[in-house]
Amino acid sequence: MTKIFIDIFMYLFEFLMVFYYSDILFSEKKNRKTRIVMFLLNTTFLGCVYQLNITYLNIALMFLSYTLLFYFLYDISFKTALFHSLLFLIVMFATEIITSIIGVAFFDDFNALEKNISAYVFVTVISKLLYFSIMMVILKFLAQKESTDNKFFWLLFVMPLSSMFILICFRYITYQITLTQIMNVLWIVSCIGILFANILVFVIYEFSLKNSNELHEIKEIQRQQEQDEKYYEILEQTNKEMHLFSHDIKNHLIQIRNLEDINAVQDYVDKLYPNIEHFSRIGISKNKMLDLIISKYSRLCESKNIQFDIDVKTANLSYIDDVDLSTLMNNILDNAIEAAEKSNSKFVQLYLFSKNAMYDGLLIKNSCDFAPINKGGILKTTKNNKSFHGFGTKSIKNIIKKYDAIYDWKYDEKSKIFETNIVFSKK
Repeated sequence: MTKIFIDIFMYLFEFLMVFYYSDILFSEKKNRKTRIVMFLLNTTFLGCVYQLNITYLNIALMFLSYTLLFYFLYDISFKTALFHSLLFLIVMFATEIITSIIGVAFFDDFNALEKNISAYVFVTVISKLLYFSIMMVILKFLAQKESTDNKFFWLLFVMPLSSMFILICFRYITYQITLTQIMNVLWIVSCIGILFANILVFVIYEFSLKNSNELHEIKEIQRQQEQDEKYYEILEQTNKEMHLFSHDIKNHLIQIRNLEDINAVQDYVDKLYPNIEHFSRIGISKNKMLDLIISKYSRLCESKNIQFDIDVKTANLSYIDDVDLSTLMNNILDNAIEAAEKSNSKFVQLYLFSKNAMYDGLLIKNSCDFAPINKGGILKTTKNNKSFHGFGTKSIKNIIKKYDAIYDWKYDEKSKIFETNIVFSKK
């Protein structure tokens, strides 16, 4: 009975490891509640199968179940799901082999290990700690995490190794000693306690990282809102200037008419053209927030020598909340301008149109000399600070989901153009 409880505890540990691994690496396809339930059901199923002690069946079902879970719960290809399932199997077998070597070194009758509950706990805990350490290293490598909390992440690797070292040293010291029943109980409790402590550190780390990320995201949104407010003031000032310019246009036309020299007319028009070009983008969409965003990025592109073309037809996205619209457009256009700035062509194109009475379309094209980093359909940042790299994508996905929109992107290697497509349903 004691062994069953220990096995359940170990299966839960395995569940946490696999769930965390997949949630870090992959973009979710199903919600978190669904993922947790499916992983728990899978762990329960595999735990029952393991009791049959049929090695080939255990391997086959574990490989198959993990592959299906990864593929159906996350936005990855089937090939990617197969790779990571195989990776889990390889790591698990490697840890079992290493643990078996340790077990043989400390126990005379390793085949009868399950009859000695203290020995069974020792070997099982060592196996899970080693498994945990290896997966942390692999996760660190695959996730390419270069964050300010790097040292705390490596703690998740160092701590289980340290725990293994302590347990092995203690077992070595007591190797020739016959443990009493009380000492056996204390030993079992200590092994499980050490494993639980590792899990606790892991959970605390996750909560801390989540809170840190959420705080950073809030600050980033606040920064964008403050920036938008500043540009809103600029937009209001520009509107006033436009009215003044419109009021003076009659005088300008009279002045042009009185000019006899064609070169003088040309010079005069050339002086007026920048103002006309600038004001032509004010009030283009009849949506104050959208006009603000267009004005903001028009000025930004001008300062960076990036050609910024706008074509706003029937759609103005007036049914989208100003904060959501600002967040969405800021994230997309910031990325577009960043890529365009590094390219040779240096252009950004913004199109807004109605597909029919039910849908509005948003299309943004930008020059991009290098193909974006694409892992399982998910764009990865190329910025030096990757600690908060997922916020832009996360914010976009949340807004897309909120408004029941369709989001897609593509990159044309031949033309060196990156496209972002969003279709909104008018409700």
